Amino acid sequence: MIQALVFDFGGTLDGNGIHWLERTYQFIHRHHPEITREAFDVADRETILEFAFGKSPDEVSYQDGTIGLVATNVKAANYTLRETVDAIATGIFNRLNLTQQLKDEYVEWFCKGASEHLTENRAWLEKLCNNYKLGVISNNFGNTRGWCDEYNLTSLLDVIIDSTVFGKIKPDPSIFEAALSELGVNPEEAIYVGDSYTADMIGAKRVGMWTAWMIGNQPKECLDLSVVDIQLTHLHELTDFLSTF
Repeated sequence: MIQALVFDFGGTLDGNGIHWLERTYQFIHRHHPEITREAFDVADRETILEFAFGKSPDEVSYQDGTIGLVATNVKAANYTLRETVDAIATGIFNRLNLTQQLKDEYVEWFCKGASEHLTENRAWLEKLCNNYKLGVISNNFGNTRGWCDEYNLTSLLDVIIDSTVFGKIKPDPSIFEAALSELGVNPEEAIYVGDSYTADMIGAKRVGMWTAWMIGNQPKECLDLSVVDIQLTHLHELTDFLSTF
């Protein structure tokens, strides 16, 4: 019997399977197709390092070319969702020599879409919370609970874990184990829903949780389907899956 549903935040609750990174690149590519993915990825990585740690990218050490989102920038941890989007967009757009006007258009477009998804999903979660324990695990900058407060999700959630606050990032098993412990359920009694194959599916399956992969309406690479129990093109399809138990 499934007793708990645990969700990723960015790209899952606010974007129906499309991660922040992809939404940003797709917006820029529509307006400036000459900007390569490689150039965008460099601008994004440098911006995230600067935002997460409050230092220039050259001052931040990272391992194997990956960014660990156990951030240390206290200021970033207090940003609203819009403030976070604006700060990250400013860094990326400046590094790519794009205009302030286009950056502002992007922020409005992004936040409008995120708000629509979060409002729709809150109504759905409100129905689910009568029958299931609910939670969120997010690789974030310390502001996941603040965003849940901002969009009136907190009252529906039994656990909220932010990687920066916790001190580990997905797919580290301990972050999933901590959520299960707070929820008081066994791994086989919980489903983890996320848009990232590596961080979400592999991480949750390592501890024995059911896994629901948010693929949305865009193709995603999956190296091993054995770690994915269900693929969702829309988050609310999970309701049909739950009815099989």
